[in-house]
Amino acid sequence: MAEAADISEWESVADAWEANRQRVFDFFRTASDWLVEAIGPQPGQVVLDVAAGPGETGFLVAEAVGPEGRVISSDLAPTMVAAARRGADERGLANVECRVMDAQALDLEDDSVDAAISRLGLMLVPDPAAAIGELRRVVRSGGTVAYTVIGAPDQNGWMALLMGALMQNGHQPPTGNPFQLGGPFGLSSPDKNADLLRGAGFVDIEIEQIPGAMTVVDVDDYWDTQSALAGPVKATVERLTAHERTTVRATLVEMITPFEIEGGFALPSQLVAVRAS
Repeated sequence: MAEAADISEWESVADAWEANRQRVFDFFRTASDWLVEAIGPQPGQVVLDVAAGPGETGFLVAEAVGPEGRVISSDLAPTMVAAARRGADERGLANVECRVMDAQALDLEDDSVDAAISRLGLMLVPDPAAAIGELRRVVRSGGTVAYTVIGAPDQNGWMALLMGALMQNGHQPPTGNPFQLGGPFGLSSPDKNADLLRGAGFVDIEIEQIPGAMTVVDVDDYWDTQSALAGPVKATVERLTAHERTTVRATLVEMITPFEIEGGFALPSQLVAVRAS
């Protein structure tokens, strides 16, 4: 089961996720489109969205399954679920059910959904093997599970730079090592994902990479965005003294300079995209 600290960290950034809903969606739109294509939702189907945050990827699926279908948009953080519910209401999507659920112990019957997706959520689950096992349990035979997670740190400056600047100055996120399971880079290895999927009983596994870039206008834009949206980063930044903040920012400036473009910075992204059945 998830720890209370994990919930509180993401509860603390839910308002920022909702306020930046369109910017985040635009940045990850390629991943969202990949997920929808990977499961091929059909009218009338039931699809589960795990660790859905404000729910945008699930909303794309909701349009595909139509009024006779249903999307279960789930997240561990109640404020994220509330944001998803508001988003669905604003779009008139009556076929989206928003629920608080732990990915490691889904409150669903066996073989109760036709497919499941997760955009950048499973790598943050403390026990991803349990979560993947739960997906195998609730998805009907022949159904598809598709998810994306963050790839290698050196290919993901959008996430790694501020976290790296913090860690270089002795400030590790309160949730622990970001490269271990449960951290943002815990599932960055395609082989690790394949092992977990096979262990859960999946046999048809496809893994690919989705490249991209996050564009920010300056260092402050990047700092503010990451410290507002990433729960563990926000918790770490909030503990810094004024002097520590200045030191970390100076390190960040050195690290981000190679990615400068006209009008700002283009920070690389490479997601691991997984489809299994």
